[in-house]
Amino acid sequence: MSAKLENSYQKAQLSISMLKDLNLEATIQNIELFMIHIDGKAPALSRDLQKFYQIDQTIGQHEADIMYRTHVMRVDLARNVGNLASTLQGEIDDLFHLIEQQGINSLQNSDELGGLSNQLRQSAEEFPAVGALLENVITITRKMQKENQALESSLAASTNEISSLRRNVETIQKEALSDPLTGVSNRKSFDEAIDRMIETAQETNEPLALIMADVDHFKSFNDRWGHQTGDQVLRLVAEVMNANIKGQDLLARYGGEEFAVLLPGTSLENAHMLADRIRRAVESRRLKKRQSSEDLGTITISMGVATYRKDDACNHLIERADQSLYLAKSRGRNCVIDERDIEPERSKQETHVA
Repeated sequence: MSAKLENSYQKAQLSISMLKDLNLEATIQNIELFMIHIDGKAPALSRDLQKFYQIDQTIGQHEADIMYRTHVMRVDLARNVGNLASTLQGEIDDLFHLIEQQGINSLQNSDELGGLSNQLRQSAEEFPAVGALLENVITITRKMQKENQALESSLAASTNEISSLRRNVETIQKEALSDPLTGVSNRKSFDEAIDRMIETAQETNEPLALIMADVDHFKSFNDRWGHQTGDQVLRLVAEVMNANIKGQDLLARYGGEEFAVLLPGTSLENAHMLADRIRRAVESRRLKKRQSSEDLGTITISMGVATYRKDDACNHLIERADQSLYLAKSRGRNCVIDERDIEPERSKQETHVA
């Protein structure tokens, strides 16, 4: 048995064992969900599972189904739509250039045929003996000229249609990379951007910072006031965060009530200051119910900050930002913690255990 196959069997067995401990049925969907968690390829999924463990809450099939739709199906759908749109965009570009070139060729041929027709007319007047023969040739060249003009018009119409189609494809691509609720970038867009920005940071030795943010007590707020108000909270947070970034910065809804901000060319200190500015801006906004104008009070967010280190993989950077975020949660929420506090906190915990 190959090492790869053996590894797959071990992951599947571990998934089944975890399902058994949680009293969940070992369906294909549940096994896939936990194998993805074990594989470490979906940090947002792992965090959602960890939240259940931390509060010692049972994970039922309903919760497992929600996590599968959120972290597996939607991510795959966005990836497939984006890939399809990219492929179609390339094919449209090739066709557009081909038609454009054919239109230029058609116009040139039409001009050449027109010039030839005039030359033949002059020759027929100078040499009457060949006039009849040349008249036939002139008739043919005029016919070809008209056909070329018709082709030119048809190509122009096709070019307009393809331009419209290209705009539609660009819209589809944008939608595939955007979160439909908040309008900011989605998880797929974030995954593509962090790989690209890490590669740039490696080449230029420029800093790259990552902020992970989580809305405090969102589940309680959502349960108390309803999903529509909860959606309003997420849109508000996205709006405030988006207003505080600029340039090449990228804000994405990472999953659920969690957001991520990628900050190329930004040091840890500056990223920490930006995160705290965002935190204070969110806290300063009072929330009201749209229909009744009932005052719902304020909301807060906790934030973790980390920066790219040499030879980091993207999951290492995300993990440090995540650890900083959880430390912010454990310190009472509504605060910003960066990766400089992770090691002292870990050493303190180890000393306490010893």
